[in-house]
Amino acid sequence: MRRWGWVCVLAATLVACKDDKPSEVPDAGPVETGPSALTEQEPNERPEQALELTRDSVVTADLAAQPNKADEDWYRLAPPAPRVADVTVSGLPGGDITLEVYDRDRNRLAAINSEGDGKPERFPNLYVEGERWLRVAPARKGVGGAYTLTVKMRAANDGEEHEPNDRAVDAIALPLGQTVTAFLGHAGDEDWYRVELPETAAPTSAPAGNDADSGAGGTAPQGASAPGEAPAEGATPPPPSPVPGSESGAATGTPEEGAAPLETPPSPTGTFGGGEPPAAPVPETGVAQVTDAGVAAPPPEPPSVALKIDLSAVEGVRPEVSVLSAAEAPLFSLRGKEGEALTLRNIGVRATDRVVYVVVKGGWTGAGKEARRTFNAGTPYTLTVTQEEAGANAELEPNDELYKATPLTAGGYREGFLAPKGDVDHFVLRTTEPVLAKVELSGVERLDLVLSMVEPPQGDGQQETVLLRANDGAVKEPERLNNVSCTGACYFRVEGASRKVEGKWVKDFENAEQPYRITVTTVPDNGGEEREPNNTVERAQELTLGKAVRGTVFPVKDTDYYRVDLSDRPVRTPLRATLLGILKVDVGLYLHRVQPDGKLSLVQTADRAKGDQPESIRFSAEPGVYIFEVRDAKNREANFQDSYQLTVEEGE
Repeated sequence: MRRWGWVCVLAATLVACKDDKPSEVPDAGPVETGPSALTEQEPNERPEQALELTRDSVVTADLAAQPNKADEDWYRLAPPAPRVADVTVSGLPGGDITLEVYDRDRNRLAAINSEGDGKPERFPNLYVEGERWLRVAPARKGVGGAYTLTVKMRAANDGEEHEPNDRAVDAIALPLGQTVTAFLGHAGDEDWYRVELPETAAPTSAPAGNDADSGAGGTAPQGASAPGEAPAEGATPPPPSPVPGSESGAATGTPEEGAAPLETPPSPTGTFGGGEPPAAPVPETGVAQVTDAGVAAPPPEPPSVALKIDLSAVEGVRPEVSVLSAAEAPLFSLRGKEGEALTLRNIGVRATDRVVYVVVKGGWTGAGKEARRTFNAGTPYTLTVTQEEAGANAELEPNDELYKATPLTAGGYREGFLAPKGDVDHFVLRTTEPVLAKVELSGVERLDLVLSMVEPPQGDGQQETVLLRANDGAVKEPERLNNVSCTGACYFRVEGASRKVEGKWVKDFENAEQPYRITVTTVPDNGGEEREPNNTVERAQELTLGKAVRGTVFPVKDTDYYRVDLSDRPVRTPLRATLLGILKVDVGLYLHRVQPDGKLSLVQTADRAKGDQPESIRFSAEPGVYIFEVRDAKNREANFQDSYQLTVEEGE
């Protein structure tokens, strides 16, 4: 029994000792306390001989100066998990060094040679999943020397580009509304992003609410077709009250305090220049009548979507941004200024293209041998692409040229932005019958806007012609064009006014946050209203004796010419002209005779400057052509709301 007792005591002691023994910790391997300090091992002129780098490393190496060929050193990046590698190779004394990246199948992915002799090259964000090969070599034969290769590896972050991504096939998926962080790390760097458009995207070129078959003003088809091309058909809902844009560029709420509204009270005279015109009769079969006249209905254009692109500034980089279709066809391109951010609004893309590509690269700077693409391997940029909230009423960029004009519809509106500085926007109104259009442009904070009617070039080598120009308002104030005669297609331009800064005239107005609104209303041209432009003798409007015509003196210094042809009269014709005045403007009436050389000779005037009192002329006219001129007698006032009335009758 005593023996068994000792056995039990001994067993208990052994169990207690086992319990007190600390548990074994698995060996984690050597602790990484810093980058591996390595030395190049020759030969390494081939990928199979490459020095393997699996973690942060600093390699001391040397390139032999060989007269017949360039020495090259190969390295294999093989981290145990996906990593972003920052690779830097120091410069060669008196020589230019290159750094190349290859995939596992030895296909070259990137070549970096952005700096000059004696300067280092850097690839700041090479994405390594599996393995990559590096090739270091001099740019020219016969050059060599010692260099240092430094590789720093880190885990990839969410929302970060994966280099290389300089082709569509390698494009980074960028969901709408998300931000990506990236580098333009070397001169040849291009960053491609794939943007998928949602199926529920609101089209911007198929607005509803304005029947194209209506006889009350015609229609403007959709799609920025070139002058003379068959446009597409579309409509836009009637505009609500003009509103400023919010930070997101959307138009919501009521007009900003202090902003001038577009709506005006009805004119006492009821003319189209101000207030609402009388209701126009609508043909019961408007389309059939147009078809019978030989005008075919234009085919519809595919709907469009407007995008907003925000690109942050990077010191020393002049950014270039392009938008390409799924087939890599260019839809939009813009080059910014060095070191400045870009906010691009209303970039028009087709909704039928389910995918578009956004490409960012550094633009050129310098000239001749000094020309180079800008880059910055030390500072990243951010890129965000979102869909504009203006939807069907958004302006569509690019529209800086007439043949790219954004379509307007009668009774509708568009919202656009003047951004970046120097931006110019064109719009086109297309009609199937003669109409008179009233075009209104809302005011915008920080902008002095100019609204013009532009005629396309009339032949090869010809220039476009500005027919009308309105810039009566200053910063934040609206602009208008009245009684614009439109048959077929009319083009309008929105731009910032010129201003003098430090002794130089510049166009540097910009507001990428608040949109302007351009609105068009039309009525049929029945001959009772003036037809603008009629501000030159060549464009003088034909007058019918005994029939009154109404018009406006707007904008400031507006001059309206009317033509009466008495060439076929055998004897003198007694004429009696009456001009009913308007508020604010001292209208004057001037009668000219057209001489054989085309010049005008003043015959009679009536410009007593009696406010809204009428002016009249009585004259016995010899056979010939006569011009009646209506304008502000002092050329300093205008009135867009009230209309004068001119009547020329035959008789004493």
